[in-house]
Amino acid sequence: MRKLTGNPKLNEANKCIFVKDYEQAEAIIEELVRSPQHTNDLLIHLRRIELASKVDKLEELVDIYANQSKENPTNLTYKLAYLFSEQHTENLSNKDALERYQEILRTEGPHAGIYYGIGYCYEIESNLDHSRKAYEQCLNLDSTWHPAYFGLSQVYYQMGDEKKGDQYFTHFEELAPYNVYGNFETHRKLSNEFTDRHDFDAAEIAIKTLSEWWIESKGFAPLEIQLFEKFARAKIAEFDRDEVTATQRRHQGRLVAHKILESEKSSESILYFSAKVLEEFSELTLSLEMYRRILKSEITNPEMVQKIGAQFVSVGEFNLAKDLFEEAYKIHPDQPEIRFCLLVVRLKMAKVNVEEYLISKERLKKLIEDGSDRTETMSLLMAMTSKYNQDAEVQGHMADVYLELGHQDQARRHFEKMYELDSYSRYSTLKYAAFLMQHQDADLAKGLLEKIDDPKKLLPDELAELHWLYANYEFRTSNFANAMDRIHRLIESEPWSLTYLLLEVRCLSELTKQKIDIDVYDSTLDRLTAGDEDDLNWIEFDQRTESLRRARCIELVYVRTKLRYLYTEGDEESVTQLVQASSTFDAQKGIFELIKLLNTNFDSPNIYWALGVLFREIWQLETASMWFDQMLLLPKIDNAQRARAYLEQADCYIWRGINLEKAIEYTKLSQDLGLRSDKRTVRIMAHGYLKMGKAQQAEAYLQDSATNDDPEVIYLRGLVKYRNGSAQEANSIWKPLLTYPVESLRLHNIKQEIMKYYFDRTPYRALN
Repeated sequence: MRKLTGNPKLNEANKCIFVKDYEQAEAIIEELVRSPQHTNDLLIHLRRIELASKVDKLEELVDIYANQSKENPTNLTYKLAYLFSEQHTENLSNKDALERYQEILRTEGPHAGIYYGIGYCYEIESNLDHSRKAYEQCLNLDSTWHPAYFGLSQVYYQMGDEKKGDQYFTHFEELAPYNVYGNFETHRKLSNEFTDRHDFDAAEIAIKTLSEWWIESKGFAPLEIQLFEKFARAKIAEFDRDEVTATQRRHQGRLVAHKILESEKSSESILYFSAKVLEEFSELTLSLEMYRRILKSEITNPEMVQKIGAQFVSVGEFNLAKDLFEEAYKIHPDQPEIRFCLLVVRLKMAKVNVEEYLISKERLKKLIEDGSDRTETMSLLMAMTSKYNQDAEVQGHMADVYLELGHQDQARRHFEKMYELDSYSRYSTLKYAAFLMQHQDADLAKGLLEKIDDPKKLLPDELAELHWLYANYEFRTSNFANAMDRIHRLIESEPWSLTYLLLEVRCLSELTKQKIDIDVYDSTLDRLTAGDEDDLNWIEFDQRTESLRRARCIELVYVRTKLRYLYTEGDEESVTQLVQASSTFDAQKGIFELIKLLNTNFDSPNIYWALGVLFREIWQLETASMWFDQMLLLPKIDNAQRARAYLEQADCYIWRGINLEKAIEYTKLSQDLGLRSDKRTVRIMAHGYLKMGKAQQAEAYLQDSATNDDPEVIYLRGLVKYRNGSAQEANSIWKPLLTYPVESLRLHNIKQEIMKYYFDRTPYRALN
């Protein structure tokens, strides 16, 4: 894209107009339009017209173009210049101007200037769509026609599309940088240029027109613009050897700087801009205060922190940077960019090769992430600490490796060193507290945790670690209820964390011991607590769980079954136990936690089966059916799992009163696939036939059922009698069921059905 600055003389004229030296600008433009080289450059004529309107010479110029157009009737430049100039007077209506542009288009053919004029006419009429198309056509013919970019920017602003408006306005400024006020860099650059020429009046105007534009356009001049203006004009006065004025303006500038520092509305960008302005005018103390304010405030732009750090390092101001970033570290100790800048400054002051050290840190990070050989990791750590031993993160990694190698005393020394170097950091405090808690210094660990005065500022992982460490402390000091309160907060977000579950089991076990005299521990749980996962005796574990179930310790049983499920990788026995325990304790909670497990890619047909069963337990049969359908669609499903899905789906269909024939087929399929010995198949088959109106077949299946204490079998036997007209016999079968305690929604629904027939004498209707 060709910039207007390609014509040095026009560029100079534009600069003169910018600083309101209209006489000089007029002389230059008149020289240009008379030269053979530029006489047909319509953009120069447009600028001539704009200048004439500023100096009240437009009528005179209209006459000039009218005469030139008569003398040169074939010259399109004069013809359009005449129309442009006349259009800016009150002598030509917009409607007439538009008709003349369209007539010229018909006679002369396409031209960028014609389409620009048409676009301008439509813009005045607020016909924005036609205006946009005309401006776009202008640029299609000549992409250097900068007035069309300005026109398009105004059209899009009026259409409410600020993004496109800004885009076109930027193009306009690139092509014609001195045609509008308000661009900070344009004012600054031009003022410096006129100062270098010793044209101090023009330099002053170039600065003053910036704040004037703000006041005219926005109604105020921002403090940072005022700051720049005061110091820029002070510098101009110094060059002009007017020390009194320069001193006065510098004093005013410092007052503005203090206003910026004291204002709560001063954003990072305002403070950074102000700091750079102050640096430019050698106000280094105030500039440093601006940087200090940025680093002390809540940081929203990390890149700005890096820019500040890089700036100080690049000019070798290490002591200043160290003081600045140490202050910022105390306020934002875990802000990565502040930590990085402080490390770089300290490395520079210690005369350590920064680039090599940072490469080593990246390699260390990769080794730790990849779980590489501890010997290789330790070798790198030793090499790094030999060059620089004041890096808290490296000290922490040293401690971790020593701990993994079993050298607790050496690990402790490095943890202590890490905390000494980084005691303001939440991360280091939590890391050191975790070590102390693990190695029996619970009270010292708690003292560290109490220094984290505002948990609301913690990241989610840090808050979880804080709750975890407090839970451990409460457990170690036998405050099991308090420990459970902390664990429940953790379990809400991570219900399948083995670490959390183990502590939850231990807390619940201790709370259970306080209530009833029962043995709550077993060798498997003891081994898991000690971190030993070899030779686990799940038979003994299940026996202990069963004894707790009989004692109605339902929450403890549920948590134990979750633990077993994870350690046995979700085998069939563990998922069955989990579903039973969840149904008894809290089916809704079980559903929520299983869906969360499913969403962590712990995918298994057994989870789908469990979800289906639990939704059926809360009598959401349609949702339960959906889960069984999904289970049957899974590619990796064995015959035993398929059989269970068919049987559960058949049960749901029958209770819902849909797909009864399919339900019968599914039940038969489940028998063929291995569930022939399952007592429920006979009961479900009987229920299905009864719903279909085949009471005789249903009765035959019920006679085959050896389950006499199953409430559903009892219900169905009574229903067969009722269906056959023996209401009294049915009532005698049902009567004992009415005294059964309701422990599930299935039994509740059975009792509801019995009440309907037993008391209301509702006619039995088959679904077929």
